[in-house]
Amino acid sequence: MAGRLVQLPGGRAVGVTGFGDALAQRTVVMCHPMPGGSGFDPDPTVSTHWGARVVGLDRPGYGASDAWRDGERPSFATHADDIAVYLSEIESSTSRIAGWEIGPFGAVGWGLGGYAALALAARHPHLIDRVALIDVPSPARLSDTDDPTPPFGVTDLGISPAEHAFESTAVGRRLRRMLDAAATQGATGVLADREAAADRDWRDRLREIRADVLLVYGDQHPTVSSHLDGRRLRRQIPGARLARVDRGTGLSISTHWPSILNHVAPHHGGVSERLRA
Repeated sequence: MAGRLVQLPGGRAVGVTGFGDALAQRTVVMCHPMPGGSGFDPDPTVSTHWGARVVGLDRPGYGASDAWRDGERPSFATHADDIAVYLSEIESSTSRIAGWEIGPFGAVGWGLGGYAALALAARHPHLIDRVALIDVPSPARLSDTDDPTPPFGVTDLGISPAEHAFESTAVGRRLRRMLDAAATQGATGVLADREAAADRDWRDRLREIRADVLLVYGDQHPTVSSHLDGRRLRRQIPGARLARVDRGTGLSISTHWPSILNHVAPHHGGVSERLRA
């Protein structure tokens, strides 16, 4: 599902997908859930007209990205460094070709992808100025959940298949494509995510984050909550704010995509009433 492959300096290949406004100066990096992949656009109508381009990188073992190599320790910190290398190259290339200064960047972390977004903000504060975290589990709660296994389903993301005649909707089809791509290498990505989440390398630096962080939780999500997960993370991140989505489920990433983009790419666009209709 990745749009192209990028070779990292160490030789590992990473699948990268972009959507939104390809000519926009504001760039947002999207960190996908477990299981998941880089190609999911929460709402193309909104993304296309917002005035920001969104890029996502498949984590090792998902989609088109190489798995962690023998001897490598799965790590959200290392993945965050890989993202930083890619964003720095975008910044350098755009400045060289178009003369634009496009950094700093926004970051969106959905589910376990929030760990990658937080690691990125903590380790590369010069690159990331705004972060939105959607339904991110606290590490303490993650240990109580079972690992999803292929074939992955929407219930693995906290979404009921019956929600809004889900399978026949456009967002349902986009999620199905993402989940199918995530299973290309079987459970490799999930197992790596679980090992990386157990490491403390991404959470020991949360208090160093200087980005503007918004924590978003649907109040009807079946496995995470603002009361437990959101408050635990907020206590560790300086200045973080907590937002609860009334009647929100695992689909809050799509139903509230305009609000999420408004946080990570403010003053860069919007959606007209004609497009909303």
